[in-house]
Amino acid sequence: MKTVGILGGGQLGCMLASALQKLGAKVQFYDPDPFSPAIERTNHCVQGDWEDKKKLEEFFASSDIVTYEFENVSVNLLEEICNSTGTKIFPSAQVLKTTQNRYFEKAFLKNNHFPVCQFAYAINREEAECIAQTFSYPFIIKTVTGGYDGKGQWMIQSKNDFNLFLQEISANFIPIIFEEKIAIEMEASCIVARAADHSSFCFPIFENVHRNHILYTTQLPVNLPFAVQEKIKEIATRAAEKLDVTGLLTTEFFLSRKMNPYYNFEKVDDYYIYINEFAPRPHNSGHITLNACNFSQFDALARILLNIPLQTPILNEGFYCMGNLLGDIWLEQNNKYALNLNAWKENPAVIDVVLYGKKEAKKNRKMGHFVTHSTSKNSSSMLAEKFWRDLNENI
Repeated sequence: MKTVGILGGGQLGCMLASALQKLGAKVQFYDPDPFSPAIERTNHCVQGDWEDKKKLEEFFASSDIVTYEFENVSVNLLEEICNSTGTKIFPSAQVLKTTQNRYFEKAFLKNNHFPVCQFAYAINREEAECIAQTFSYPFIIKTVTGGYDGKGQWMIQSKNDFNLFLQEISANFIPIIFEEKIAIEMEASCIVARAADHSSFCFPIFENVHRNHILYTTQLPVNLPFAVQEKIKEIATRAAEKLDVTGLLTTEFFLSRKMNPYYNFEKVDDYYIYINEFAPRPHNSGHITLNACNFSQFDALARILLNIPLQTPILNEGFYCMGNLLGDIWLEQNNKYALNLNAWKENPAVIDVVLYGKKEAKKNRKMGHFVTHSTSKNSSSMLAEKFWRDLNENI
């Protein structure tokens, strides 16, 4: 029986653990949070800081292989521990080094001729002021490391916005990148599963909608021409190969009808395709594969980690829409600790609800997700909206 160590004890790790255990693996977690979902669900957890070298070494040494659901870990420390223990981590620390740093990620894309927006890097206020003079409004500023679901991001619509941004961070300036704002027609994501023998496949392309920088819905199948879907898969696969990923690589894409004035990209059926960012792990949008495909993103990663041959996933019949359940719904129901699911009785199109086991609901915190199934794309999304409304009425 192989022991798989997972860095991070959140929902991604818990769902991966279920897939691994189905295939006979033992799973253990490492997480600083004494109330993480994993710690609540299993005894095989190590609670320790991300900088605690001794605890991490012990964790790696007691694992046959390690993966991660959390990316903000010191790459240098991971490499050092892999060398001292002989335990491999997948995807590799080198992959993590590129994808956890927005500047490294964007530079990788540009240097390897992948479609990417115009960007610039600033390490101090003076550089930021110079760059701002060369960018057309509006543009986006992001911290180089950290930040997710809109955290560490600023939309700069005008010079006044930029001055307010400088005031906000002037006391503690950290490296940032500037990004041009893409005229987005659609957001999509593609998950590539790639094994140690370099065999790989893509899950179907997901169509995503974000609200307030947080994933709102994911739908399958996507409403895109076949040629565009194939181009997205080709780009995502090439990226996984160039990064030499063993595991999963999620590539988030922006699709636009507007040509980029800075870089020359191929046009496919009136769409220009841009890579937004990578995630070298299971992805929020990929939760839909638990219901919409014959096996999920978690099953695919489990097979890779356990060296079991891959198969190309099959999309099930019908139309699927996944919606995130944020802590706001718990708060609307006046309960931080339990969700009233009575609304499910009146929503038979909701074929699955997954609650992540987080101890306390907070605004914008991902607490779970649900999936609807229907015979048309529009009805699957409308049924998702109805379920949200009905949940909010259970107060």
